[in-house]
Amino acid sequence: MGMEPADLLFEHLRSVLFPHGPPPETPNGLRPAGVMVPLCLRDGKVTVILARRTERVPHHKGQVCFPGGSQDPGDADLFATALREAGEELGIPEGSVDLLGAMEPVPTVTGFFIQPYVVRIPGETRFSLDDFEMAEVFEVPLSVFAEYGRYRCAETTFLGEGYKVYFFDYGPHTIWGATARILHRLAELAEGHLPSIDTVYSAGIR
Repeated sequence: MGMEPADLLFEHLRSVLFPHGPPPETPNGLRPAGVMVPLCLRDGKVTVILARRTERVPHHKGQVCFPGGSQDPGDADLFATALREAGEELGIPEGSVDLLGAMEPVPTVTGFFIQPYVVRIPGETRFSLDDFEMAEVFEVPLSVFAEYGRYRCAETTFLGEGYKVYFFDYGPHTIWGATARILHRLAELAEGHLPSIDTVYSAGIR
């Protein structure tokens, strides 16, 4: 018996992502951070878990984000940072996380050097939000982010090089900055293992 499409996608990502290891050296002036990119299988679709920050947090007020944050002295590495923050912010149990691999780090104009870790979490996961940090959590089918024509893009210069800032509208949310950049790249990595755009439209996923 062959593997289900979702399982093929997860295994494909495991093969194209970087193994968990020391991230590249953080550029001068940037602060290392780790974020978790949680995927799960809901009703036959692979979805991405996203959250929206409250207006009370010191950084990225009201923005759509992944769980994560700056490395604490007690964190063994940035994956430990991502695990700790996902537990604190969304209540994701550390023991339920299946690491698929790491993506390329993303420097941000706000002064962070973000290391994303793509993980699979159980479909039955229920979230418990930190009321100070997180206003809401929501899910989006991963295939939606392969609709590249829906991205808006602004060009700027950062660290002496050209830098694209992506914006993606989904329902009432505008996903932008590092989060949109990570999602754009993740969709590229998943290429060939996602439903076609026609299938997405016919299923009524917007």
